[in-house]
Amino acid sequence: MNNINFKELKKEMPDIFEKVRADVKQILGRHRAGLNLGLAEMGMYQGAFIGGMHFPPGTDIIMNKTPLKIILEKQPYEIVWAYTYHILLHEYIHSLGVWNEHQCRVITLKISEEIFANNNHPAIILAKKGIGAYFPDLNLIYNPPEYRPDGISIEYVNGFDKESYSYYS
Repeated sequence: MNNINFKELKKEMPDIFEKVRADVKQILGRHRAGLNLGLAEMGMYQGAFIGGMHFPPGTDIIMNKTPLKIILEKQPYEIVWAYTYHILLHEYIHSLGVWNEHQCRVITLKISEEIFANNNHPAIILAKKGIGAYFPDLNLIYNPPEYRPDGISIEYVNGFDKESYSYYS
């Protein structure tokens, strides 16, 4: 069903993020450089999970590998791409100073609707209905094998924020 694996998706994430940054700049007229993307197994508990996190005023966006891997196994490429775009967009908006979760969701939907004109685009569906639209059976509980009480292991994506590197050339 799918023609991309986790390793290939990691290589694509910087390009997906560049689209996120360009779309936010186009719609909101704002941007930010100097971000890192980390991937961590944060698990899923009783049908709920955190897709991503950004801690102000930091420079890290952390994306949960657990749902990402499940989506890679169960969904076609366009859903995987849209999910990655959606999480990066949402966390990027947080990084711009929008801390209120409801407000961030409203802005994420607004940008998605303006960028993807087709209301059936998976990015719009994710922004409107959440991941449950593509995960009807989220009643599982998954505790990552590398879970550590002292924190989580974060794997960083190389070359994530291309704009940051241009300052040093």
